[in-house]
Amino acid sequence: MIYHVLQSAPAGGDGSARRPFSTISQAAALAMPGDTVQIGDGVYREWVRPRNGGLGNNQRITYCSAPGAHPVVSGAELLERWTHDRGQVWRAEADNALFGSYNPYADEIFGDWYDGLGQAHHTGEVFLNGEALYEAASLAALYEPPASPEKALRWFAQSEGSRTVFYADFGGQDPNGGCVEISVRPFCFFPQQTGLNYITVRGLTFCQAATQWAPPTAFQPGAVGPHWSKGWIIEDCVVHDSKCCGISLGKKRDIRDNAWSLDPAKGGTQTYTELIFSNLRDGWSRESVGGHIVRNNEIYNCGQSGIVGCMGGAFSTITGNHIHHVNLRGEFSGAEMAGIKLHAAIDVVIEHNIIHDCCKGIWLDWEAQGAAVRRNVLFRNDREEDLFLEVCHGPCLVENNVLLSARSFLNVSQGTACVHNLFAGKILAVPDTNRFTMYHLPHSTQVGGVMLIYGGDDRMLYNIFIGSDREVWQDGAYGTACYADYSHEAAAKTMENDTPAADLGRTLPVTARENLYLNGAQSWAHEADPHALPDFCARVSVEEQDGHFWLCTNLDEIADQLDGWRVDRVTTELLGTAFEPGQPFENRDESPRVVDADLTGLPRPKKTCIGPFEGAACRRILLV
Repeated sequence: MIYHVLQSAPAGGDGSARRPFSTISQAAALAMPGDTVQIGDGVYREWVRPRNGGLGNNQRITYCSAPGAHPVVSGAELLERWTHDRGQVWRAEADNALFGSYNPYADEIFGDWYDGLGQAHHTGEVFLNGEALYEAASLAALYEPPASPEKALRWFAQSEGSRTVFYADFGGQDPNGGCVEISVRPFCFFPQQTGLNYITVRGLTFCQAATQWAPPTAFQPGAVGPHWSKGWIIEDCVVHDSKCCGISLGKKRDIRDNAWSLDPAKGGTQTYTELIFSNLRDGWSRESVGGHIVRNNEIYNCGQSGIVGCMGGAFSTITGNHIHHVNLRGEFSGAEMAGIKLHAAIDVVIEHNIIHDCCKGIWLDWEAQGAAVRRNVLFRNDREEDLFLEVCHGPCLVENNVLLSARSFLNVSQGTACVHNLFAGKILAVPDTNRFTMYHLPHSTQVGGVMLIYGGDDRMLYNIFIGSDREVWQDGAYGTACYADYSHEAAAKTMENDTPAADLGRTLPVTARENLYLNGAQSWAHEADPHALPDFCARVSVEEQDGHFWLCTNLDEIADQLDGWRVDRVTTELLGTAFEPGQPFENRDESPRVVDADLTGLPRPKKTCIGPFEGAACRRILLV
């Protein structure tokens, strides 16, 4: 069955091609496994809440744009009839009936690890011609000069009886001559209930949702998301201007949500640990939750994260997405902020994404066991770093990535293999012996044990490290010199009385071999066969032209040297087993892993090149 939807259609349609529905929600109330909802042009100001899910990959429910159409699902409504107040401030009112049971202008952003930077922030937002204004700290502050020119456009709202009154400084513009919108809905496309599986969402734009903060220890809302279900596909969509998160693959509601903020006695680590076990008792497994595909989407202008997920995103594939401008406005802060932020990324594949101009690129926090981060390009994530692995026991495979921000990699984990990457920023590797964190049985959500992060058990093979004179980060190093205080393989296999290094409080052994160091980058003292070209000045950049991004390098100039340093192709056998979980570096289906392609997809022969480019044919590569 195909249901047709057209926003401009008259009311009373039956969903046929001749008499389409005028809202997506009408079709979402009827669609059954195997059905398709085809959506025409228009701005659909509604929260789409699918009533049913599919029964498997061959019996999905599909929501897609009609051929040639570009439908928009918006969490916002128009706000008109502005009157001049005083100075540059204008005033308008909205009946609270517009918000239903949820008024985003009475709902403050709140949750574990959230930091409002000294100001209350609300989940609502005000937009002028599609651009979000800044929320003022108070009505009085709105009449004062802005703190900076980029914060000149500001708003403030307060409830007065049955109405919410909006005040806004539009930077000298008359709002009645433009389009002013206010976010009124917490979601754009998000089921109310959990367990609606096998839904495909394709070719739609979702924007302006009034989403709440999404920590790992609470329900994680997003403009779009499966809400603790299995097997969704979200593809070829645009998601933008969500107050906190764009796409959520995250946690469902729990009676102990935000328990740490409500009562800090136990601390965040213990609170999160308890929630993991609570969700396991409640049926968290690969058979019931996760296994989603998020591909070929553009995600931008989100306040917290482009893609967020805790537990509910396990066994998923995130590929081909363009994620940018996440939390760059800096209105609020806290942990959980990144282009992609996942907890419990068990067997997750993050592949071929372009992530830039975010506070942080990719952040995998706790239990990134069996995860693969490969063939991604990250740049201009200079407030923090491109990649952060936090308190994970591995195995985690980081391969064929290009990381160009001021700090490429913050490694507070162990059991990580970095192979065939290009790192042009600093790297920092540090243990964490303050938190006992979990590892799982291989390819399962079941907990195998808990242990501290001693650091090490890492493999640094066949990467290119490029030094820089940038001193944005005072800690870390350009190259594997960041492992200066770590144990090396030969000396740390056993200690006195055959006691493992970790039991003596020492780091686990690290292996580094045949990496290339350019522009002053430094190798670890215990590396086997490092390479360097001190007279070659490497250049790597990303250029934007006509809306496209190009990766540009001059590494083709050293193609002859690279060809002479060919190395064995990376395999599961070469990488071995992560220490704590005892799990090999293998695919999620337990088949052996072979790193058989470079960044661009070019096949790697059995004797392959150092770095992410096979044959160094890499002067100019189209990214997106």
